[in-house]
Amino acid sequence: MTPFEEALAQNPAPRRLGDVMLRFEPSMLIGETRRAAGTLWPSLAWVGGLGAGLLALYHLSISAPIERPVALAVVSAAGFLVGTVLERLEARRRAFVANFATTSLRLDFVTPLRGQPKTLIIHFDSVRAVELQTQGDGRHCLTVDFVGASERVFREVLAAAIEDEALTDAHRLKRVLEGAFGLGEPPADSPWRDDDDAGRPEPRSVD
Repeated sequence: MTPFEEALAQNPAPRRLGDVMLRFEPSMLIGETRRAAGTLWPSLAWVGGLGAGLLALYHLSISAPIERPVALAVVSAAGFLVGTVLERLEARRRAFVANFATTSLRLDFVTPLRGQPKTLIIHFDSVRAVELQTQGDGRHCLTVDFVGASERVFREVLAAAIEDEALTDAHRLKRVLEGAFGLGEPPADSPWRDDDDAGRPEPRSVD
């Protein structure tokens, strides 16, 4: 058993924080959201769009006033668009992997407009802050600020929908990650604090 595994056995990490499930593997912390259960709303939107499209064709075939098929065609297009957006929202998944051996942070997320999956690999040195923010619904989220390829600072959510009762675990995870990124000292019970192979950088100052 490695020092990392021994420390983790003595100081188990929370299995869940907000909307993410957490697990430690040798020299890695992995957090990922579960895929939301599917609903009928995307299918209903597509059926509505198909129905409106068929009605538009029917009105064209009987030489109805042009305003009717045009309006139905717009409703049809809107139905298909809404169905696609709803499907992508239900399929979206967020994950992160903090690899203490390679000192890199992997972020998996979905772009907000097109719903396309995207992956970023960030070196720990590029991380500028780990923060606990309050969401609009009163719950909390854990975010990470990092410098991208364009030298701009970006922010991504690591864990969302954190209840007040889980804030102790959230603050502990925040300190663990800050220690990994070299932004501060990790807590005494960090599961990799004594792991010589974890590659933790020295504390550094951030401009």
